[in-house]
Amino acid sequence: MKIVCPVDFSTVSDYAFEAACRLAKQLDADLCLFHATVPGGHWSLRPETQGYFDSLHAAAMQDATVAMQPRLATAAAEGVRVRYHIAKGDFMATLTQFVSDEQSDLVVMGSTGAGGNRAWYVGSNTQKAVRSLHRNVLVVKGPLAAGAFRSAVFASGLFTEDQVAFRRFLVFADLLGVEEIHILTIQTDGLFSPPRIVYEEAQKDFRAIAQGHDVQTHFYENISVEAGIRHFTTEAQVDLVALSNLPRHPLVRIFSGSTVEMLVNHADVPVLAVDGEL
Repeated sequence: MKIVCPVDFSTVSDYAFEAACRLAKQLDADLCLFHATVPGGHWSLRPETQGYFDSLHAAAMQDATVAMQPRLATAAAEGVRVRYHIAKGDFMATLTQFVSDEQSDLVVMGSTGAGGNRAWYVGSNTQKAVRSLHRNVLVVKGPLAAGAFRSAVFASGLFTEDQVAFRRFLVFADLLGVEEIHILTIQTDGLFSPPRIVYEEAQKDFRAIAQGHDVQTHFYENISVEAGIRHFTTEAQVDLVALSNLPRHPLVRIFSGSTVEMLVNHADVPVLAVDGEL
């Protein structure tokens, strides 16, 4: 297994680094720490001006290399196979290319969330990563304790295409030592929402897929899917929220939001966005 952990040397980033180290050791995975330095200047600038920005970028690369060393030492001391990669360019563009080239199995990121209009229209780098990366992404908000994932909830509209992500989630659940799995369906007051019996029949299909696991199914009604998931998470005291991360059309995201992205910003527990593409 290959784990990529983007770091910007902030406190939240270090939470993600600590979680990635713990998971890499637990899963016997290879860990790569990723950092992107944004180059200044533009090809149209005069040569002397471009040279100034290039010198700033070289200094930033050096600073990042130095800052990586204690983290590499910490991971190595824990017996983790670790390396680092510093890219030059836009964070999302370089990260997307890197995880694709590496064929990474999991990206671990930290997030403090984003408030107000920024959460809705722009979002944090973590929110953008969840939106753009066709990989499994684990988002942590704070320190991750040993055995942190005793219970988990997989929230789903129970669509047939979500079964791919659910099977992948079960693999992660086994690797992470999840003992108790909840399958949660939220129904809102939408005009075209199917009757409850349709959801209950679909839940049976998901229970069949999870045969051999300790699984409970739940059906909640709430004003929004995101609010329902957060309320259930608090009520049931689950340690991890998992969802299928299927692509959404940009217009749909603007007008109705993305449940995964909203949870990344607002959930109090780690969120696992599971790649749902075949």
